[in-house]
Amino acid sequence: MTTGTAPPLPAGLRRAATLAVLTACVFVVGTAEWVMVGLLPELSADLRRPLPTTGSLVTWYALVVTVAGPLVTVGMLRLPRRRALLVLLGVFVVGNLAAALAGGFGALVAARMLTALTHSTAFAVTVVIATATAPASGRGRAIATVTAGWNLATVLGAPLGTWIGDQFGWRTTFWAITALAALVLCAVAVLVHPPAPQETTRPGSALRPRAVLVLAIIVVAQTGLFTTYTYIAPLLRQVSGFTGSEVTTLLALFGLGALCGNVLGGRLADRAPWAGLCALLAALSGVLAAFTLTGDVQWTAAVTVLALGVITAALVPLLQDRALAAAPEAPTLVTAISASAFNLGVAGGSHLGGQALTTGLTLRDLPWVGALVAAGAVLLAAVTAHRSRTTP
Repeated sequence: MTTGTAPPLPAGLRRAATLAVLTACVFVVGTAEWVMVGLLPELSADLRRPLPTTGSLVTWYALVVTVAGPLVTVGMLRLPRRRALLVLLGVFVVGNLAAALAGGFGALVAARMLTALTHSTAFAVTVVIATATAPASGRGRAIATVTAGWNLATVLGAPLGTWIGDQFGWRTTFWAITALAALVLCAVAVLVHPPAPQETTRPGSALRPRAVLVLAIIVVAQTGLFTTYTYIAPLLRQVSGFTGSEVTTLLALFGLGALCGNVLGGRLADRAPWAGLCALLAALSGVLAAFTLTGDVQWTAAVTVLALGVITAALVPLLQDRALAAAPEAPTLVTAISASAFNLGVAGGSHLGGQALTTGLTLRDLPWVGALVAAGAVLLAAVTAHRSRTTP
């Protein structure tokens, strides 16, 4: 009889397993953020708070990500990447568990803030681990694979979480996220073993003028989008006349468009990044403006939601590509800061939408408000593109 240990997995299979776990990590973090939009009506009814008040959960989450994300990232740069990711996932599990057990609105806000502390740093670490694990010729595909977790969160995670909340209550949604995050934590502990060397980061390089301009584009574009998207569930119910289950289907349609948009954005980033970015920002402004009219008819509202999904996801790789190109010496930090910029826009948009509703505007008015803000992103991108062509 012979004994021995099992042979190690082939390198290709190890990389595939690592990328799958990292994608799952991004998926669960993305789901925890995106699902809140679909849960707002249930939260408003259960907690007996006005819709703009429950909408502030989106605002405060995004603000914590924006402010704390880069600070948490800098503080964890000296930790081994695997250990940093395990710590972040552990805090993420605790935060979502606290949300499921929250006894009131204040406790839920605190739980969401705790979860938000992990957001941008977890995303940045997963991207860096993916690029470190993959061969040089496959780093772009590795990044695309991992960041596809965000799109899967919109097409699968958020709609499923919304459906669970609609059928069984919003607390059940957070219980499900907690369980999935715990499984991902175990998978990271077992399967993710990145190379030991750490990058040397110069924090100042992520804040050079060109990078700051790209971050400003991200903030303004996201503000325009989330002025409407934060309240898209009640808008589709009260303006378009969809039922709760139909809104869940439409959120899945948004996610389906996002999967297509990710492919489009990646191709544009390789071939014509600045032209593609300006064109997509103009399309975002135009589609939001059209939503003011198309929202009154169900089939045109559905087409508009699909178009928003395509445009939103296509913008992500383009904006991330421009941020990385502006600060190549600090990929982890600029990735975390760009995540903060995205969430600053989320906070700004959700706050602007809430303020618009409290000052007398209706849900039907939110798309044209967002369109005006997005038009500002078009102008900013055009100026930045011109500067990039005229300065080395």
